[in-house]
Amino acid sequence: MPQRHRTPMTRKSRARLSAFLQQKRAARRRSKRVTSVEVDTLAPVGFWFSPQRHGLTVEQCKIATEVLRRRNREQPIRGMSKQAQFRRVLRVAGVLSAVKGGRVGNAHFGHSLHGHRGGNVMRDHALVHLRSIAPLGAQAAQAARESRRVLQAWEQRQSHQSAYEAWQQDLAAWPQQEQTQRPFLAW
Repeated sequence: MPQRHRTPMTRKSRARLSAFLQQKRAARRRSKRVTSVEVDTLAPVGFWFSPQRHGLTVEQCKIATEVLRRRNREQPIRGMSKQAQFRRVLRVAGVLSAVKGGRVGNAHFGHSLHGHRGGNVMRDHALVHLRSIAPLGAQAAQAARESRRVLQAWEQRQSHQSAYEAWQQDLAAWPQQEQTQRPFLAW
């Protein structure tokens, strides 16, 4: 996207802007603000969520406020950048969704999300196990390579019509690593 060159404001445009801002400030001063103390509802003072604004019951407002406070205490979002503000809004939306959907304190729902990481659950949660079975995979790959070599040698011998005994003697000369290796699934 090409950058736009900003031109300095002229006196006329600056005067129009300042007059507009003065009108807005005066209108704001004249209007009566509605604070949480003056609201004639059942919403408790000091809550992030209200029944009118978020469509929750008073009990759900208490739960949502407690969940949001706990989340902010455990992992606070620092800074005032646009990204930090956006993350705060997403956190409030997530709390609202969980409270409205009845998922607060629902361990079964959390457990149902356990495998939804795109196939990376073992990498994220059981890295020690993956590292312990990695040598077994290497041994299985080596065994597969050797079996391919044996099959290739057998096909070559079949194409040359050599004696079966000579082929057996060639196989006996190869190292017998298959007998010393553990089975693939032996832990």
